[in-house]
Amino acid sequence: MGASRCRLQGAAALLACVACNVEVPRVERGAPEDEVERAERREPTPTPAAGREIRLPAAHVPTADEEPETPDEGRAAGPRTVPSGTPPAIARVFERLPVGIHDEPPVGAIGASGIHVDKIWVGQAYEREGCSGEAEKFSLAKHGAVNVCFRVVHSRVEESVDVLWEKDGELFRRRAVQIPELHAYRTRAYLVLRREYIGSWKARVVSVDGIELAAASFVVVE
Repeated sequence: MGASRCRLQGAAALLACVACNVEVPRVERGAPEDEVERAERREPTPTPAAGREIRLPAAHVPTADEEPETPDEGRAAGPRTVPSGTPPAIARVFERLPVGIHDEPPVGAIGASGIHVDKIWVGQAYEREGCSGEAEKFSLAKHGAVNVCFRVVHSRVEESVDVLWEKDGELFRRRAVQIPELHAYRTRAYLVLRREYIGSWKARVVSVDGIELAAASFVVVE
């Protein structure tokens, strides 16, 4: 009898020890039964792996309100700025030309040799520095001639351009002008006024390959 009691006490002690090692999920008093069940089934949340978050600089992150940057259209053109529509082969010749301190961007298109005009103006008289008394209207009673001055820039080879005088949209006269072996050359063409010259005029400077390098308009009145 004593031995049986000792065995029972030993078994009870063993069960109590096992019960101490079993972890029962903690549930707040008064919690619903479904919460108790979820607590019993809950698994440990995995710990995220250690790593470094990579963020782009704010300037590189596009936003919905941003627009692509566009070139500044108001930026001044340089002496070797290629005019729009210039064929690539002519543009390369033009860009290789030396740049003088007085050079300006072309006022018109560029000829095959790179020849171009960077200034054209109309005046009442011609002096050493070019046409003087600039005007757009000339009177037979006050003026004796119309002078068209222009500055040609090209490679240092002799070539020529044509000045086409057009009256009321029709070709009236053509005159060839020689351009010497100089980087830049200022020259002129002139028209002695007569009564039959009353009307609207345009003087066009054209290269030997037929490219309009520059043009100037004026009116002749009585």
